[in-house]
Amino acid sequence: NSLAQQIRYCYAANKRSPNPCFISISSLSGVTFEHLNKVCGFPEQWISRAFSFSDKPLVEMHTEERSKLVYLTSDSDNTLEHLDDGKIYIIGGIVDRNRLKHATLNRAKELGVETARLPISQHLKLFSTPVLTTNHIFEVLLEYRKNNNDWKQAMLSVMPKRKDIKEIEGGESKDGRIDNDSDA
Repeated sequence: NSLAQQIRYCYAANKRSPNPCFISISSLSGVTFEHLNKVCGFPEQWISRAFSFSDKPLVEMHTEERSKLVYLTSDSDNTLEHLDDGKIYIIGGIVDRNRLKHATLNRAKELGVETARLPISQHLKLFSTPVLTTNHIFEVLLEYRKNNNDWKQAMLSVMPKRKDIKEIEGGESKDGRIDNDSDA
């Protein structure tokens, strides 16, 4: 199960991070939960390391904090300029993007939740889709803090090679591909 694997990558990245954050997974059930439940230490050890989960939907988990929710989606018109410690950032777990265009944006609108996209186009030129896996988005957020709130450095350290990336310097692309070991 692809989503279960991505959740595992997020947990591992958070565990290694010098600036870990609290991870909360909503609507965790079915095949994804079954796959995670086979992982040694899940959920007991994970819970002791700032991880929580529920089979309840997102809005039921965060009823009192609804105004703090920000759904991250590449379809948003709003660009995330900085991370606000008072906000709760939602990374959707929809794996098959091509089949479900605008699914996260539409879901956020249904719920009345604010949306934002990572500032990828302000810092990088991608020659493939700007859609990232759940774990890549999570790692970019961790790296943003680690790199003193520098989006470009955060994205360069996480983006997989297959994204065929060029840096944007002062509005122009810098020639050359970015060498990055991450190709998950």
